[in-house]
Amino acid sequence: MRRVSLGELRRGDLILVRWIDASDVKAPLREHEARPEVYVKDWGVYLGVSGRRRRMMLLGKDVVEAQGEWGATRIPLELIEEIILLMPREETSKVIGEVLSITRRVRLRKFQYRNSDWVRLHARLVEEDAGQT
Repeated sequence: MRRVSLGELRRGDLILVRWIDASDVKAPLREHEARPEVYVKDWGVYLGVSGRRRRMMLLGKDVVEAQGEWGATRIPLELIEEIILLMPREETSKVIGEVLSITRRVRLRKFQYRNSDWVRLHARLVEEDAGQT
C-alpha cells in the first residue's frame, strides 16, 4: 500500500480514495463554520477519468459477470484529497477477471429507470465494437 498520484494509476488498479463530499447536517452554525468539510473514503477498481464539463474519477464498485457492466462511483477530481494504491492491476485481475477488458476500453451506457438517470459502465473490447459496425 502506498500513496499515489492520479497520473500513476492504471485502469484496473484497486485503490482507496479519500475525498470531500457534500453533506446535509443539522447543527448549530458554529459547528458548520468550524468543520464544514466531510471526508469520505471510497475503494474500488480504478476505471479512468471522464467528463466533459467536469472531470470525474470513475471508481468501479461492482461488475455483472456475464455482461461486463460496471456500477461506479463518480468523484470530482478537484475534491480528491488522497489516493492509496491497495493492489496493482496485475494482482486485481487474478481475482476480478473483468479487469483485463477495461484496460482496453471502458464505455459509459446511460438509460432511464423510473424517471431517474442511471449510468452504467460497460466494458467492451475495441475489436468487438469494430466487428459490430
